[in-house]
Amino acid sequence: MDHQSPDEPSARPPDGQIDVPPGPDPDPGFYQRALARMPRWIALAAALALPFVGWKAGALAAASFLVGSIAGYWNYVGVCRLADRLSRTAQQSSRASTSSVRPFLRLLFIALAAFVIIRFTRINLAAALLGLFVPVVAVVIEILFELFLDGRNDQHA
Repeated sequence: MDHQSPDEPSARPPDGQIDVPPGPDPDPGFYQRALARMPRWIALAAALALPFVGWKAGALAAASFLVGSIAGYWNYVGVCRLADRLSRTAQQSSRASTSSVRPFLRLLFIALAAFVIIRFTRINLAAALLGLFVPVVAVVIEILFELFLDGRNDQHA
Protein backbone atom coordinates (compact mmCIF):
# COMPACT_ATOMS: atom_id res chain seq x y z
CA MET A 1 0.00 0.00 0.00
CA ASP A 2 1.32 3.45 -0.92
CA HIS A 3 -0.32 5.21 2.01
CA GLN A 4 2.05 6.51 4.66
CA SER A 5 0.81 6.96 8.20
CA PRO A 6 1.24 10.40 9.80
CA ASP A 7 3.40 8.84 12.54
CA GLU A 8 6.05 7.67 10.09
CA PRO A 9 8.70 10.25 9.13
CA SER A 10 8.76 11.22 5.49
CA ALA A 11 11.71 10.01 3.42
CA ARG A 12 12.17 13.49 1.96
CA PRO A 13 10.44 16.84 2.50
CA PRO A 14 7.98 18.19 -0.09
CA ASP A 15 9.43 20.30 -2.88
CA GLY A 16 10.60 23.75 -1.81
CA GLN A 17 10.71 22.96 1.91
CA ILE A 18 13.77 22.46 4.08
CA ASP A 19 13.78 19.60 6.55
CA VAL A 20 14.67 21.20 9.90
CA PRO A 21 14.97 18.79 12.79
CA PRO A 22 13.13 19.72 15.98
CA GLY A 23 15.24 20.89 18.85
CA PRO A 24 17.24 23.90 19.94
CA ASP A 25 17.76 26.85 17.63
CA PRO A 26 20.49 25.95 15.13
CA ASP A 27 21.89 29.51 15.30
CA PRO A 28 21.39 31.02 18.78
CA GLY A 29 23.25 34.22 17.82
CA PHE A 30 20.90 35.04 14.94
CA TYR A 31 18.69 37.44 16.90
CA GLN A 32 21.59 39.11 18.71
CA ARG A 33 23.29 39.88 15.39
CA ALA A 34 20.05 41.21 13.90
CA LEU A 35 19.38 43.41 16.93
CA ALA A 36 22.97 44.68 16.83
CA ARG A 37 22.53 45.75 13.18
CA MET A 38 19.29 47.65 13.84
CA PRO A 39 20.86 50.94 15.07
CA ARG A 40 22.93 51.08 11.87
CA TRP A 41 19.84 50.49 9.72
CA ILE A 42 17.98 53.21 11.68
CA ALA A 43 20.85 55.65 11.10
CA LEU A 44 21.05 54.72 7.42
CA ALA A 45 17.31 55.14 6.86
CA ALA A 46 17.27 58.49 8.67
CA ALA A 47 20.36 59.72 6.81
CA LEU A 48 18.91 58.79 3.43
CA ALA A 49 15.47 60.28 4.13
CA LEU A 50 16.60 63.49 5.85
CA PRO A 51 17.82 65.32 2.71
CA PHE A 52 14.65 64.32 0.86
CA VAL A 53 12.42 65.63 3.67
CA GLY A 54 14.45 68.86 3.81
CA TRP A 55 14.23 69.32 0.04
CA LYS A 56 10.48 68.64 -0.14
CA ALA A 57 9.25 70.33 3.05
CA GLY A 58 11.97 72.68 4.29
CA ALA A 59 14.35 73.02 7.18
CA LEU A 60 11.68 72.94 9.92
CA ALA A 61 10.31 69.66 8.58
CA ALA A 62 13.83 68.23 8.33
CA ALA A 63 14.55 69.18 11.94
CA SER A 64 11.21 67.70 13.01
CA PHE A 65 11.99 64.51 11.09
CA LEU A 66 15.38 64.29 12.77
CA VAL A 67 13.80 64.74 16.22
CA GLY A 68 11.23 62.05 15.36
CA SER A 69 13.99 59.71 14.15
CA ILE A 70 15.92 60.19 17.37
CA ALA A 71 12.76 59.56 19.39
CA GLY A 72 12.13 56.43 17.31
CA TYR A 73 15.63 55.21 18.08
CA TRP A 74 15.13 55.87 21.80
CA ASN A 75 11.85 53.98 21.61
CA TYR A 76 13.64 51.05 19.94
CA VAL A 77 16.27 51.01 22.69
CA GLY A 78 13.56 51.18 25.36
CA VAL A 79 11.61 48.29 23.83
CA CYS A 80 14.81 46.20 23.65
CA ARG A 81 15.56 46.92 27.31
CA LEU A 82 12.00 46.10 28.32
CA ALA A 83 12.08 42.81 26.39
CA ASP A 84 15.42 41.94 27.98
CA ARG A 85 14.10 42.71 31.46
CA LEU A 86 10.95 40.67 30.84
CA SER A 87 12.96 37.68 29.64
CA ARG A 88 15.24 37.88 32.69
CA THR A 89 12.23 38.21 35.00
CA ALA A 90 10.55 35.21 33.39
CA GLN A 91 13.69 33.14 34.00
CA GLN A 92 13.82 34.18 37.68
CA SER A 93 10.55 32.80 39.02
CA SER A 94 11.49 33.35 42.68
CA ARG A 95 12.00 37.10 42.30
CA ALA A 96 9.60 39.28 44.25
CA SER A 97 7.33 41.63 42.37
CA THR A 98 8.59 45.21 42.16
CA SER A 99 6.57 48.38 42.36
CA SER A 100 5.02 49.72 39.15
CA VAL A 101 5.18 53.37 40.25
CA ARG A 102 8.50 54.15 38.57
CA PRO A 103 7.49 53.03 35.04
CA PHE A 104 4.19 54.87 35.43
CA LEU A 105 5.98 58.09 36.42
CA ARG A 106 8.37 57.68 33.48
CA LEU A 107 5.46 57.35 31.04
CA LEU A 108 3.73 60.33 32.65
CA PHE A 109 6.88 62.43 32.22
CA ILE A 110 7.22 61.38 28.57
CA ALA A 111 3.58 62.24 27.88
CA LEU A 112 3.98 65.64 29.57
CA ALA A 113 7.15 66.37 27.60
CA ALA A 114 5.46 65.36 24.33
CA PHE A 115 2.51 67.65 25.13
CA VAL A 116 4.79 70.62 25.86
CA ILE A 117 6.83 70.02 22.69
CA ILE A 118 3.77 69.73 20.47
CA ARG A 119 1.85 72.59 22.10
CA PHE A 120 4.56 75.22 22.52
CA THR A 121 6.95 74.65 19.63
CA ARG A 122 6.59 75.00 15.91
CA ILE A 123 7.46 71.37 15.26
CA ASN A 124 6.13 69.88 12.02
CA LEU A 125 4.02 67.08 13.46
CA ALA A 126 3.72 65.10 10.21
CA ALA A 127 7.49 65.07 9.69
CA ALA A 128 8.10 64.13 13.34
CA LEU A 129 5.66 61.23 13.05
CA LEU A 130 7.39 60.09 9.87
CA GLY A 131 10.65 60.16 11.81
CA LEU A 132 9.11 57.93 14.46
CA PHE A 133 8.56 55.31 11.75
CA VAL A 134 12.24 55.15 10.78
CA PRO A 135 12.76 52.03 12.97
CA VAL A 136 9.98 50.31 11.01
CA VAL A 137 11.88 51.05 7.80
CA ALA A 138 15.00 49.68 9.49
CA VAL A 139 13.17 46.43 10.26
CA VAL A 140 12.19 46.11 6.60
CA ILE A 141 15.82 46.73 5.58
CA GLU A 142 16.94 44.04 8.04
CA ILE A 143 14.41 41.59 6.61
CA LEU A 144 15.64 42.27 3.09
CA PHE A 145 19.24 41.93 4.26
CA GLU A 146 18.50 38.55 5.83
CA LEU A 147 16.55 37.34 2.79
CA PHE A 148 18.93 38.39 0.05
CA LEU A 149 22.40 39.20 1.34
CA ASP A 150 22.94 37.14 4.47
CA GLY A 151 21.32 34.08 2.87
CA ARG A 152 24.19 33.93 0.37
CA ASN A 153 26.66 33.41 3.21
CA ASP A 154 24.66 30.44 4.54
CA GLN A 155 24.63 28.70 1.16
CA HIS A 156 28.42 28.79 0.82
CA ALA A 157 29.13 27.68 4.36
